[in-house]
Amino acid sequence: MPYLDFSERDKHAGSWYNEWVCLVAFVVFTFIYLFFYQNDVLAAGQHVLSGGQTHYSRGVGAVLITLVLGILQRCVYHLTRLRKRAHALTYLPSLLVLTLITDVSSNIDLGFSFGGWLIALPLIIVAYVPLVIVLRQMEPFEPDNGQWGLFARSTWINLLTMVVMFVLVGLFSNHDATFHYRMRMEKLLLDEDYRAALKVGRKSEVTDNSLTMLRAYALAHEGQLGNRFFEYPVTEATASLLPEGKVARTVIMPDSLITLYARKVGVRADYKLTQLLIDRKLKVFAAAVVVAYPDSLMPKHYAEALTMYNTMATKDSIEGDETEMELRYLDFCQKRKSLPKATVANAMRRAYGRTYWYYYHYGWKKD
Repeated sequence: MPYLDFSERDKHAGSWYNEWVCLVAFVVFTFIYLFFYQNDVLAAGQHVLSGGQTHYSRGVGAVLITLVLGILQRCVYHLTRLRKRAHALTYLPSLLVLTLITDVSSNIDLGFSFGGWLIALPLIIVAYVPLVIVLRQMEPFEPDNGQWGLFARSTWINLLTMVVMFVLVGLFSNHDATFHYRMRMEKLLLDEDYRAALKVGRKSEVTDNSLTMLRAYALAHEGQLGNRFFEYPVTEATASLLPEGKVARTVIMPDSLITLYARKVGVRADYKLTQLLIDRKLKVFAAAVVVAYPDSLMPKHYAEALTMYNTMATKDSIEGDETEMELRYLDFCQKRKSLPKATVANAMRRAYGRTYWYYYHYGWKKD
């Protein structure tokens, strides 16, 4: 049965049921939200605000924050005594605090600011207090139909209220995908888990200069900078693959880790060649790549760029191991000419989006 009748002995069962439903929903949402989604952002915020003196623990942080916010709700409940259809609103202060602490600015390393919360927070509090007073006065007049359970009206009103507040938490906290990717990568790179770092945001096309720099660093550690760099989105405005102030920077990991590694013998050449390809300086690249790889097999992107440069410059084929690649580049050129201009970029991305040729002609464009 979807409904259960109240007895005289348990006339408050409906209120207790609402309290437990809201509590379970709150605990599940808050823990999952903190543990799986906002943990890297909170780690960045704590690192910056503490000057690097403390470190955020994913599991401990999620448990403690959930517990503290739960205690705050109980305090609000004992003050408001909202038990029936408006019980879910006793969680609003806790969810407001949750939003506030997870609304970490993507530029927090450049300076901390409360932003719009300085105005929004007092306004919300001013509106919340009279709302609670009105709802508390209305509770005695709410109809008591003697029903409770998962399908009772009061339960669904409370659950719907909770869901709306959960959505608002997600909307007004930090949901910048690029910043989330960056912070996740930095933590993995500090743990020297380069393979896992390269999986972060693998299927997404959002990026920025700092994320591009981090991916180059991870790829270099895996010996894949020349093979896979252009399989990821690359910002057109990338000024450097090294930390450069506000252009490309880290938050948690020291900039020196990237700078020192990029200067190592055997890595330095790949950084230079990749930077030339980003800047589309094919003539300089063609002269440098034959020096860096005189006898060994070139990485994929270098071979793609050299094939394109020689074909564009001489109109002749290259002898040796690049014949198959030349045929692919010829197919690339023929498809470019045959497709309508309105759809050519998206069509070429689907066919050749993981090549340097696509980057050179189209960059990384979304549908």
